[in-house]
Amino acid sequence: MQLLLIDGNHIMYSVLFRHIAKAKKRGDYEEATDRIVQKAAQQFTVTMRKLVRRFKPSHMIVIFDNDGQNFRHRLSPIYKANRKERPKEVHPLKQAIYSRFREEGIPYLYAQDYEGDDLLGTIATRAEAARSFRRIILCSGDMDLAQLITQKTQLYQINSGVFTGSWVTHKNVKEIVQVDPKKLPEIKALLGDRTDNIKGISGLRRPNALRVLETYPDLAEFLDSPKAKNKTEQLILSHRQHVLTNLELARIRCDLRFYMRWEDYLVNNWWGSDGSKSFMNAVEAEDADDELEESAAVATVEPGEEATPAKRKRKRRRKPKSTAASSLEPTEAQAPAPAPQPSLVAEDDAGTTEAKPKKKRPRRRRRRNPNAGSPSAPTEQPV
Repeated sequence: MQLLLIDGNHIMYSVLFRHIAKAKKRGDYEEATDRIVQKAAQQFTVTMRKLVRRFKPSHMIVIFDNDGQNFRHRLSPIYKANRKERPKEVHPLKQAIYSRFREEGIPYLYAQDYEGDDLLGTIATRAEAARSFRRIILCSGDMDLAQLITQKTQLYQINSGVFTGSWVTHKNVKEIVQVDPKKLPEIKALLGDRTDNIKGISGLRRPNALRVLETYPDLAEFLDSPKAKNKTEQLILSHRQHVLTNLELARIRCDLRFYMRWEDYLVNNWWGSDGSKSFMNAVEAEDADDELEESAAVATVEPGEEATPAKRKRKRRRKPKSTAASSLEPTEAQAPAPAPQPSLVAEDDAGTTEAKPKKKRPRRRRRRNPNAGSPSAPTEQPV
């Protein structure tokens, strides 16, 4: 069996920002809030179905973040304080997605006082302990989930698009993050993280931090040591409490306590319940209507003006030129143009017609080097 865990927040924001950009381009962003929410929720549901079609899992769960604050904000008031304000469509879009999922039976989860990454880590850990799953796929664009990668658990990292991502497995994860994935929280605890606004130790460089982690496999045990051997260790021990707080912020919790049954997350429970083929056909038809509306808003062009002349011009330009005069039969359109060309070549060269394009190269060389070759008309100087 195969388990697919989808980071719903990451895909939801990418879909939402795409529709906001389209509304701003049309010029009706302030009035199109309801339409943006409706279209984004519909496209998000379609994307979930496309992901299931691509990876073909036996179980699937979509996981969201809680809208409110969590325990990390209590540990550090500046946690994620550098991020921009969320768009006004986020909350109604989540509610629309939840209602669609309840209607269609698509399983989704979110936790109070925790982030979606903690739910992903807990479910992935339980799936590995169950031994019935041969593969666990984490679908997200957040590289913080790399600390969950094992031989069974793989990360499908979303880059510019949902379906143009790259795989991060236990074979290439060290090349990508340049460290053991289990030590990613410790690296962030020492050096910080700009995306989550985690402040590192000022004056500590990455090579020195890596050297300390190689010497001491467990950072928590090193922080309990009373003495330091060098200046780098002394610098870290002087910020002992700060590093411990950063560890709690950066480490993904994999020990959340909640009840779940794997039978409730089977794809067969909801796939095809609403007629998947008819559902997808209706969505594709609505997307085509939206594209027609956008093209009509940008420019209005009559269909009769651009159909025939543009195609005729392209066909005339792409026709190859005649190379042999004897093998061509003159037509009504080509009769006046190519008629004088073969006669001139026959009178001047009395050879093949292929000699005409070859004469251009020696003429250019003679112009660049006037003294080269045999002088046919020597210059005379006055005595």
